[in-house]
Amino acid sequence: MSRIQEPPLVKYFLAVFGPDAAALDEAASRLSREYMKAFLGPIDFQSPDYPIRETDYYAKEMGPKLVKRYLSYRHLQFPDHLVHLKLLAMEIETSMASPAGRLVNLDPGYIFSGGLVLSTGKFSGHRLYIGRGLWAELTLHYHRGSFEAQSWTYQDYQRLEVISLLTAMRNSYLKEVSGKS
Repeated sequence: MSRIQEPPLVKYFLAVFGPDAAALDEAASRLSREYMKAFLGPIDFQSPDYPIRETDYYAKEMGPKLVKRYLSYRHLQFPDHLVHLKLLAMEIETSMASPAGRLVNLDPGYIFSGGLVLSTGKFSGHRLYIGRGLWAELTLHYHRGSFEAQSWTYQDYQRLEVISLLTAMRNSYLKEVSGKS
């Protein structure tokens, strides 16, 4: 018989992209002021800015030369907070937008021992509903000592340097969850 159990704590992160470092700084700062700093603590990891080369999907709305940054937060929390974080991220995207469209894109997600989960407002057959019009997907699965892409994994999440930094985030998470940090 199944018994209801609390889920394990997870490490939240934010993938933010836009036209330049200043836009990324402003978006991350707004999110921190609004919610992250009090709830998830300070940023404990910040990647370099990576040029987005794998897609031009956002070029019409946000411009042709976009950069992406990954941030993670110190305090571990339960995974069901993902809905609130995604809704807040969407509010910030809207507040920073111009009549031409969004200036930044904010994608909250979390890392746990088994992989990486991303949130989205777009349905697809592999995504699970998490409430309030939002969906989540297992973007990367951790198996046999490394992250493995799924058939739907965005190409930028498959870059070796991104896998390396996400592995570092996962290692930090494992230390924190075991109480060794």
